[in-house]
Amino acid sequence: MVRRLLVVSAIVMLSLGYASSQSYSQSYTISVPQDQGRSPIIVDAYAAPAIPPGETWMIFLRAQDPDGEMKSIAAVLWQAGVGYYPTEITMLKAEAGKDFSGYLYLQTPADLTLTWDELELTLIVRDNHNRSQLVRLPLTFDISAKQVIPAKWQESANRRITALMFDVESSAHYNRGGNGGNFN
Repeated sequence: MVRRLLVVSAIVMLSLGYASSQSYSQSYTISVPQDQGRSPIIVDAYAAPAIPPGETWMIFLRAQDPDGEMKSIAAVLWQAGVGYYPTEITMLKAEAGKDFSGYLYLQTPADLTLTWDELELTLIVRDNHNRSQLVRLPLTFDISAKQVIPAKWQESANRRITALMFDVESSAHYNRGGNGGNFN
């Protein structure tokens, strides 16, 4: 256990630049996997930054892979005051291996306390050996917000990729208990 901790500490120190290259570079090496072809590219992505609680959030995505090997989309949702939801993986159909354009969607609860919350969806596209760059899309809730699909995404609005099954709830549900506001 102590030995593992020392090795991990040395690697972290090297990667953060805390150790001099003379004292550790020969003893500890970090192997980086070699690129196995070209990575997928997220060409464009869009999602309304604010929607009313209870509305379905539409996330538009356009991606390409020069090698034609795209296999999956990984989605991670983060919520302030809550943390990360489990990663969702969507497998792509074989015909989407070279390029695709469409939308993912997330049904949100009709809970007005969500107007206090901030979320961020992170997406990557993966192929056999590589992954695309990260795309981060913010989400807040506003009862007067309107989700408008821009003209350049109208065609993609007809191509549903998948539903995201994150079980979103207001961070207010995590803040129950305590001293009930009695600070005496």
